[in-house]
Amino acid sequence: MTRLNTMAQLRRVSDRRARREGRRPARRPRAEDRSSGNRLQWAALAASSLPGIAALAALLFTWVSVDQTGEQVRIAERGLVTGRFNAAIGNLASPAVDIRLGGIYGLERLMRDSPDDQPTVVTVLTAYVREHTRGPAGSAAQARLATDIQAAMTVLANRDPSRDGSGDFDLRDVRLRHLGYMGRWDRAHQRVIGINFPEADFSAADLSDADLGDAGLAGAVMAGTTLREATLTGAQLADAVLTDADLARSRLVRADLRRIEAAGAHFEDTYLTRAEMADARLQRASLVRASLPGANLRGADLRQADLRDADFTGADLTGADLTGAKNLSTAGFDGAVLKGARGLPSQQ
Repeated sequence: MTRLNTMAQLRRVSDRRARREGRRPARRPRAEDRSSGNRLQWAALAASSLPGIAALAALLFTWVSVDQTGEQVRIAERGLVTGRFNAAIGNLASPAVDIRLGGIYGLERLMRDSPDDQPTVVTVLTAYVREHTRGPAGSAAQARLATDIQAAMTVLANRDPSRDGSGDFDLRDVRLRHLGYMGRWDRAHQRVIGINFPEADFSAADLSDADLGDAGLAGAVMAGTTLREATLTGAQLADAVLTDADLARSRLVRADLRRIEAAGAHFEDTYLTRAEMADARLQRASLVRASLPGANLRGADLRQADLRDADFTGADLTGADLTGAKNLSTAGFDGAVLKGARGLPSQQ
């Protein structure tokens, strides 16, 4: 109680002093004053936030505008691609060879600029080659290959196969005699690049005297294909189907022929020096006078093959099966590795 009285006295003294000095006595803030102060604080906070809200709205508007612009650009680009494609297709129908060449190279540029369109371009170019080269053997196809066909094949050979997608790489029954070399010089890596035909279908095609040196033909289907006198030096033919194919007098030096399916194929007078032919299936194949020095034939199936005057000097026939091979006694096996080979005469 004494303390309360003392506080009251001090307050009265303070009020009298304030009146003498002309000041309003201090008073305790009321509830309405505090409410008014809060409103002012919120108003100030809202006012300070306005620039940020405006900036956020501007950013949102800009993002929507950019997205719409990007979509418009994409639509314009697709329209440009479509226009280029249609122009190239129109050029292919021209009677003038230079205009047809322009169409072929236009499709090549389109294929590089728009990888998503490569399957379509591959389908178009292979169809173009088929329609302009099909015909009976011994006809006008015997002549030197037309310039536009050579160009189309070169474009196809130098594409990136990984982008083929569902492209229809169908070259069955085409006539491509004297097909020229399709590799290109890569200045950046100082080497020849191409030729890419993996898993392509060349069934019953005529590739006589074609230059397919170092070609990538792994897994290609070449059943019944004519490759007489063709150059396939260093070619990659692993797992290719060569059933009944004609490779007489062709050059397959250092070629990769592992696991090929070549039953009934013709290799008469063929050069297979140092060729990789491990696990090759050569049943009933004709290797008459074939040259195979240093070839790798480990595990090869040569049952009933005709080996008349074939040269296996230094070849590796470890585990090969020569059961029923014809004219085996005339073949040369000097220095050949015959460990585990089956079907050899006892003196071998």
